[in-house]
Amino acid sequence: MSDLFTIRDARQDDMGLIDLYALAEGMDHIPGPDRVRVAVNEDDEVIAFCRLQDDMNGIAYVNPIVTYAPWRGYGVGRALIEDAHAIAGELRLIARGTSAGFYRKLGFVDMPWSMTDQAAASEDCDGCPYRAECGPSPMRLLG
Repeated sequence: MSDLFTIRDARQDDMGLIDLYALAEGMDHIPGPDRVRVAVNEDDEVIAFCRLQDDMNGIAYVNPIVTYAPWRGYGVGRALIEDAHAIAGELRLIARGTSAGFYRKLGFVDMPWSMTDQAAASEDCDGCPYRAECGPSPMRLLG
């Protein structure tokens, strides 16, 4: 871990900042703290979060992971992925934009769209006006 932050389960009183961070990245409201882990600074303020959602086969999808901009580059995202991997085993996600390189450095590999949870893929990507610009890429990290 780091001396700069710790990771814990999200609480209801964290949801305001979590939603603010998600909104700043163009993401939807996060419905609640269930299966959300947060990185917090020494004042117990949320600086990043990672939410896991299981598909119908019980495989965990990272959806989403967000680090507050001033905390990028300090290993917070890496720590949250390592934490999620330790909790869930195999992880899957749909990398967007330039994030695929980050995930590859963490050991994620590309996988075909046919292996994705179709509900997650449809909800997040189908019909999105930025799909071509975003270049979504399904990836997985084995357990």
